[in-house]
Amino acid sequence: MWFSVSFLYRSMRTPDGGKEPLWLESIRLLDALSEEDAEAQAKQIARSDEHSYEVDSGATVTWTFVSIERVFQIDSRDLTSGTEVFSRFLRSSEAESLLRPFDDD
Repeated sequence: MWFSVSFLYRSMRTPDGGKEPLWLESIRLLDALSEEDAEAQAKQIARSDEHSYEVDSGATVTWTFVSIERVFQIDSRDLTSGTEVFSRFLRSSEAESLLRPFDDD
C-alpha cells in the first residue's frame, strides 16, 4: 500500500541563538504494509535526515526531527499523474501564513 507521510522538522542555531527557529514540513510517499509500518518507516527516515551545518557567520544550524504529523493512505489503483498524495484542512491563520512570502532577513 502507498502512504503519504507528513514530517515536521525544526532548526536550531547555536551558539548565538540566531533568529527564531525555522520549521520544515516534508511530505513523502512510502510503500508500506500498514499505516503502522508506514509510520515506523517514516520515523527511521526522519531520524536519518537530521543534520547540522555551519553558516557563513560561523554559527551551526541543526535540523531536528519533531514529529510525524499525518499518515494518509493512497489508493494505489489511482496512482497516476495528478493523484492527490496529501491534503489537509487549514485555519485562516495557517492559510495566511502559507500565503505570506518567506522573509530571509
